Amino acid sequence: MNKRWIGSCAFCIMMLTLCVHPSAARLSESKFIPLSEVVSNTKDDQTKLHQVKKGDTLYRIARQNKIDLKSLMQINKMNEGSVLEVGTMLKIPTQDGAIHIIAPGDTLANLAQRYEINMVDILNANPGKNPLALEVGDCLIIPSEEVHYEAVTQTPSRGTSSKSMIWPVTGTISSGYGARKSGFHHGLDIANKVGTPIHAADSGTVVFAGVKSVYGRTVIIKHVDGKQTLYAHANSICVAEGDGIDQGDIIAYIGISGVTTGPHLHFEVRIDRKTYDPLLFLR
Repeated sequence: MNKRWIGSCAFCIMMLTLCVHPSAARLSESKFIPLSEVVSNTKDDQTKLHQVKKGDTLYRIARQNKIDLKSLMQINKMNEGSVLEVGTMLKIPTQDGAIHIIAPGDTLANLAQRYEINMVDILNANPGKNPLALEVGDCLIIPSEEVHYEAVTQTPSRGTSSKSMIWPVTGTISSGYGARKSGFHHGLDIANKVGTPIHAADSGTVVFAGVKSVYGRTVIIKHVDGKQTLYAHANSICVAEGDGIDQGDIIAYIGISGVTTGPHLHFEVRIDRKTYDPLLFLR
């Protein structure tokens, strides 16, 4: 009986202390991370956690973790104007690829078609997701395609940055290579009127001539030094897969196919499955 009475008194004294001095019941709120929050986050095997340190920026975090900046912002519900506070926990995708935020009407089938990837690959990259009940606002990892884009702005390590390519078209550069508000731009946009001839930037072999989602009518040429060049949004194509091409040959004509706001050529240079700024190679 005495033990029970003493225990009750001790409990009452402890509660009274917390009420009078609430600061004794917590750590600094700006740095304290509830255990339940950490556990619930770490249960998601698609992501890991990164604690923001002094000097961190979204771009630096994305680059350090080799992920797309837009994907980092989407999975953390942030934008270019978001302020990073020291101690904040950010989710970092643990798999290569982009992040897609589910919108009304999205299905696994149309996402696979949009990103030109097998539905099975999407499912494998998103264990635990119900393909028949995708929730609006949820995040899906879209695994990398055969060509894995990486934002590389420095000069390539090989001796391949010599300006050996000719300009595929003349015109106005409407969008350069690099980061922009809608995401990272992996090529160079050169605007001109519909029907303007597109020339092969260098000699090689056509490895793709057809339609790609977003890109529209597209030609991809593989060159003898291992580089590939991509020419997108064409109005029409005048080469076929397997054709040998000389530098300067007409391969297509400027159009507005695919996702575009006006007639232009989207031109990419790829080395070892990465894209590089075409201006490093154009004369």
